[in-house]
Amino acid sequence: MTSFLRALPVWLVLGGVSWLLATAAGGDLTDPITVGALTAVLLLAAWLTAISGSDDLESRFGKAFAATITVLVWFATSVIAQGRIEAHPEETPKLRVSFGVAALLATGVVIKTRSYPRWATLRGIGITLAVPAVLIGIFLGCYELKTKSIAARAEARWNEIGLPMADIEKTFVADRENGGSEVLRKILREEIGTRYYKDGTPAAAQEPEIGNAKGPTALVDEAVKSLREYPPTDDLDLSLQTVSRLQSMAPTMDACYRKILAAEPPTWSTDLHDGYQLSVPNFLGVRKFAQVAAADALRRLSNGDQEGATRAINAGLRVADGIRRNPTLVSLMIGIAVDALLSEKQVRLPASSENGFAAIAQDTEFYRAALLRSMQVEAWGLLRFSFQTSNVLADDPQSRMAFLPRWIRRMAAQPLAYRRSAVAALNDAEHAAILKSPETITRPDLGASLHEAISQANPSELECNIVRAAMRIHATLLLREQTELIREARARLAEGRPLETRQSVVFPQLHWELTTDAEKSSVSTRLVNAPEWIVKGEVAPKAFWTIPVDGSVAWKFHQPAQTTQQ
Repeated sequence: MTSFLRALPVWLVLGGVSWLLATAAGGDLTDPITVGALTAVLLLAAWLTAISGSDDLESRFGKAFAATITVLVWFATSVIAQGRIEAHPEETPKLRVSFGVAALLATGVVIKTRSYPRWATLRGIGITLAVPAVLIGIFLGCYELKTKSIAARAEARWNEIGLPMADIEKTFVADRENGGSEVLRKILREEIGTRYYKDGTPAAAQEPEIGNAKGPTALVDEAVKSLREYPPTDDLDLSLQTVSRLQSMAPTMDACYRKILAAEPPTWSTDLHDGYQLSVPNFLGVRKFAQVAAADALRRLSNGDQEGATRAINAGLRVADGIRRNPTLVSLMIGIAVDALLSEKQVRLPASSENGFAAIAQDTEFYRAALLRSMQVEAWGLLRFSFQTSNVLADDPQSRMAFLPRWIRRMAAQPLAYRRSAVAALNDAEHAAILKSPETITRPDLGASLHEAISQANPSELECNIVRAAMRIHATLLLREQTELIREARARLAEGRPLETRQSVVFPQLHWELTTDAEKSSVSTRLVNAPEWIVKGEVAPKAFWTIPVDGSVAWKFHQPAQTTQQ
């Protein structure tokens, strides 16, 4: 017990030093007084270490065990100090001086007091360290076997639900750019002031630097400000909005729309075999273009230019059609966001000569299949490229391991990342099974409770929020239905035809109820027996819809209502 009591002050002092090194803010250890105090404390710890090994009547095991803990505490302090030096280079010179001076003085103390470690002590330390080393090795081995078991279960589960990993991997073909790619690249660069690929990706590094983006930035800012909520009426008044830049850029943007519509939907060079280092679209750039197109469409509608507004909206939808076919889940959701932004602006356009509801039904099948495929691609990437996520985890400055040296962080992050990836891949398979079930779309919460139970049972930071993704997709499809209903109602009222209740093509168990007011020339829409997740507005608040889906607000048409064919 005497050895432990003598070593206890060493452990407390070094514990305090370690805590200081791990928690002090950057730059706090550059002050000369602080550095001097740190040096003195380290010297105190060295002196206490030297005198703690004095001979006593305690057993060799007790002395060896206490000495082992002391060695481990010193090692931990040194490791944390190395991590501190890596994280805060500005403190490196003074920390090295502090530890160097302490080491020299400690060496002098050892020599003067002749407190050399004896062979018996070193042997005891080695034997004592061997026991936890073996236990740690067994733990790590079992941990890895468990992780591999989870990964195997994930692949087996994907097979069970009819989406084998081996089959999808065979379909991976590197996408290449097309004619529409170059058209959009030039427009994004010159008019929006952004790259074609996301910054930080290999493809973005090959693109030239963006020059003066002051003009494009002002255009986007003006567009975003004008995309506010307007009264639900055909009469659009932008007199209080600043649209001078949109007005001055009208000829240029109209030429851009024509070029986009004349080309095929743009594609991006994406190879899934690159893992998390693949080049992906510039999602923000695409969204900015869609915002400009939407705002420009509103401006044109306020001036009576329905043809120009149609062209602006269709150009944005053409870009969305390209990006939603990119294999990543983020691309799919950006495509949905653009679809929602632009589809709602179509409400003031005349009814389409084509069957808009047939297109919505077709897109419903597309988006459901695309969501499943994107989830499987995500799971495949998690299982095949977990080593890439381990580097990201190790280099994360917000990580709990940020105070440790990089080599330790990376060594610890690899098994952790593999486990998180395997759990996420297994959870994704369970989420996919829920989405594939025909009963899911009939549930009031769209299966949210089932998804939540899976995530809570096996949490993983790498798991996608599939519930919100599925809800957002279906809400956007319902928004498109509502928009088509209002456009169709305008045409029917103008022709003197009655309005009819229409079954939803997104959720066949639901139907839309339309109520008209002939005197006010208006129509309201009510989604009968709307599911709970729609009523609560979890992903689609009231501002998301063209008009409320509970029928409380009506859309007012021109008097008399008129329609023309696109």
